[in-house]
Amino acid sequence: MVFHEMICVSLIESSVDSMVEKANLAPSEIIELRLDYLSDFSDLEALSKIGKRKIISCMPSWEGGEFTGPEDERVSILSKSLDFADFVTVELNTDPKLRDSLVEAAKKRDVGVIVAYHDFKATPPRKEIIKTLNKEVAAEADIAKVAFTAKNYREVLTLMEVLTDVKEDPSFLIPVIVVSMGHFGRISRILAPLLGSYLTYASVDKGKASAPGQLTFDELNWILGVLENERKA
Repeated sequence: MVFHEMICVSLIESSVDSMVEKANLAPSEIIELRLDYLSDFSDLEALSKIGKRKIISCMPSWEGGEFTGPEDERVSILSKSLDFADFVTVELNTDPKLRDSLVEAAKKRDVGVIVAYHDFKATPPRKEIIKTLNKEVAAEADIAKVAFTAKNYREVLTLMEVLTDVKEDPSFLIPVIVVSMGHFGRISRILAPLLGSYLTYASVDKGKASAPGQLTFDELNWILGVLENERKA
């Protein structure tokens, strides 16, 4: 297993030009473009200059993101970005009509759909996490993503147990991404890919984290590299 291929750098630049530059210089092979951090959406086509796999996201303020405009405008931005995206992230709690329309458009363009749920306050019980993942499957996700804030290591372990459960469940047929956020959740950035999470997110530099507890690419790549070398020894 090559772990560096599972590290996705999440970019939170305020301009398209800066996002393109940072993406092409980033050491990862896959990039998340957090469009909700952009100050101007008039030149989205320039993002096609990024020569890497791209996840397009535009997280609304009600889910902890930066986009404060109308929902139809947000979904329109994501729709316009499908032509140069490999994946698009849509929040589970997006208005169902808007969400389903975006999912349908993405699948027609062969763009992978990540249906996501974020909670920046807490980690729910195990049954609730699994229920959320199943709702994402029902929403036609190609990849189901959940991110919760951990108040202690036990809550981190709860999420990691859910990850191992769904990975071993033959009825759960799509990949999953799990993230435990915050100080206690930092360890999940390492554990999750080891336990089967499709991706783990990282920042390109210190101070550029898109979520609490996020490590840099270099930090994650080094730690996972050490663990991989130990496994091979």
